[in-house]
Amino acid sequence: MNARRWLVVLFLTSVVHNVLRAAAAILKVRGPWVFNYVGRYPSNIRLDASEWAELAAVGVAMALAMALGLHFWKRQSPPTAFLHSALWAVLSGALLGLSAVAVLTLAYHSYGYILFLLLPFVVGLHAAVALSWQRRISIGDAVLVASVAILLLGAMLVAAALEGLGCLAMAVPIALPLAILGGLCGYAMQALKKPVMLLLLAGMLPSGAPVERALSPASAVLSASTSIDIAASPVKVWQTVLQPATLQPPTGLLFRAGIAYPRKSHIEGSGLSAIRYCDFSTGKLVEPVLLWEEGRRLRFTVQTNPLPMQEWTPYAHIHAPHLEGFLQSRQGEFRLEPLPGGGTRLVATTWYQHHLAPNGYWRLWSDQIIHQIHKMVLDNIRERAMS
Repeated sequence: MNARRWLVVLFLTSVVHNVLRAAAAILKVRGPWVFNYVGRYPSNIRLDASEWAELAAVGVAMALAMALGLHFWKRQSPPTAFLHSALWAVLSGALLGLSAVAVLTLAYHSYGYILFLLLPFVVGLHAAVALSWQRRISIGDAVLVASVAILLLGAMLVAAALEGLGCLAMAVPIALPLAILGGLCGYAMQALKKPVMLLLLAGMLPSGAPVERALSPASAVLSASTSIDIAASPVKVWQTVLQPATLQPPTGLLFRAGIAYPRKSHIEGSGLSAIRYCDFSTGKLVEPVLLWEEGRRLRFTVQTNPLPMQEWTPYAHIHAPHLEGFLQSRQGEFRLEPLPGGGTRLVATTWYQHHLAPNGYWRLWSDQIIHQIHKMVLDNIRERAMS
């Protein structure tokens, strides 16, 4: 075999290995750390609809990868109609992206630079190069197939129960431009006529997740603070903070998209033995008091976190691992500052962690979510303190 065919064989081997790893993760198979799909499948396994969808998705992705490998095994075929060529390019890019996402999220639990930066770029690059393998393409052609491929990948992730619409909507502003950039690079590469190298990149893409995890620093503890001025004395505001509260359902777009929001809160006990309970739309937040400065400051640590969101999905539930670590509150605080004229400035602060990269991009979303939650709580306190 020539060098090109050896690369195709390596690509197919990588895809088969990665897809089997994803299937093993869905079926909860345990085995050696390199080949964790080797082992006996549990006899009592029961899959729900979303897990069957995940298995079907990785199977279809592997089938298309095999077909794509055989296609590149042969010599370049004569030019075909644009729609036929574009459909093949878009499908191949999206399905290879689907198999990579399944491995990265289900087998490696990796939500980092490979998933959010490299993968969209490779999907767009692949779609453009696959189209150029069939015909001469323009910049517009490359941008079109790259954009459609990444959007189709998003639809497949929802259909395969790997993600919900809420998280995909937050990822689009970074994924779509990177896919288009990949498409433009694919347009520039068409004169090279070496698309088989792209197969190797797409097939081995998830394999870098363990390296990325090993090199990534520990998640930093971040903080977000929101303040409000209340025309009431610090004594009155302090008493209001300690009272049970019932909040109105929010109308903001983020919360309507499934982000968790507070419904009720109350404090049991007083002083350092007190515990604050907050009922969220996705579960209960339990916060033992860490600091009690009468009339000035109330700080609590977080004992249990509810899920950060309820995904929009056609399934009863999905198994996206990031829901367990997208946003984890560590501590919270209310701080009261007297204002001239007898008013009070109430400052709410949350210390939290998330485990997504690039950190700066996802912090834009997490800070916005926390500020919106703070605003709900602070508005409720102001309304009750002034009534």
